[in-house]
Amino acid sequence: MEIQATIILEGGANRGVFTAGVLDFLMDNDIYFSNIIGVSAGSSNGLNYASHQRGRSKKTIIIDNKENRYIHKSRFFTSSILDMDKLFKTFPEETFPFDYEAFIKYNHEVELVATNCTTGECEYLKIDPTNKNMDSCRASCSMPLAAPVVELDSIPYVDGSVSNSIPIEYAQEKSNKVVVLVLTQKAGYIKKDSDKLTKALISIKYKKYPKIINSLVDRAQRYNEKIAIIDELEKKGEIFVIRPEVDTISHLEENIDILNDFYLHGFSLIEKRFLEFQKNIKKQSQ
Repeated sequence: MEIQATIILEGGANRGVFTAGVLDFLMDNDIYFSNIIGVSAGSSNGLNYASHQRGRSKKTIIIDNKENRYIHKSRFFTSSILDMDKLFKTFPEETFPFDYEAFIKYNHEVELVATNCTTGECEYLKIDPTNKNMDSCRASCSMPLAAPVVELDSIPYVDGSVSNSIPIEYAQEKSNKVVVLVLTQKAGYIKKDSDKLTKALISIKYKKYPKIINSLVDRAQRYNEKIAIIDELEKKGEIFVIRPEVDTISHLEENIDILNDFYLHGFSLIEKRFLEFQKNIKKQSQ
């Protein structure tokens, strides 16, 4: 069943395994949205959802094979914590093949939020399925300090969460009446400012991009303001929000049991709230 609606998928690196659980349940019930907006890890989740590949997000996050590991914290000062080539080339082409043909058949908007390093503004990118190119998703997922800047047509990009973690206003500007959010932090979460060391590292790594430095420095304030808006809309029943009801996990969590539990939490939570979800969708559609 296709719903004329927008679904926004928040990022959070491996916290996205919660979103994977939510989307797998929706796929099990043949529920798809006409518009998907993914931010950072939410972009990867959104692509797998659009291509109807149940379980792919879970497989690419919960890694039980040493050969497939893509998080290397020891490389922080030498290269990149995240092996982006493995994530966006080896995985979709070889290890966990992405179904580009199914994605093309989906034939609806899948927008991936990335941040233009020059302007500091968010942009909404799309992958090129005909050329089997995941570079736009790579750009959306270029996590600050953990991954390198990504250039697309000579324009440098970083993670979409730097400029717009949850693009609720953008979604509301669309023709779809119905908006659903999948968040990866529980209700009441308040994002804290970066500590002095992180700010210093940001200044060093992004010295060529002053607007990115500014965006990263005040990101917590902007995120908290966005959550306040979302909470108010949720209270009014104008959007449907699903988010963890337990403490979230580390964004670079690798423990298989912890990741599995967070995945199952997402799956069971939307299952428990499914009737509420359906009623809210119907109400928003009126």
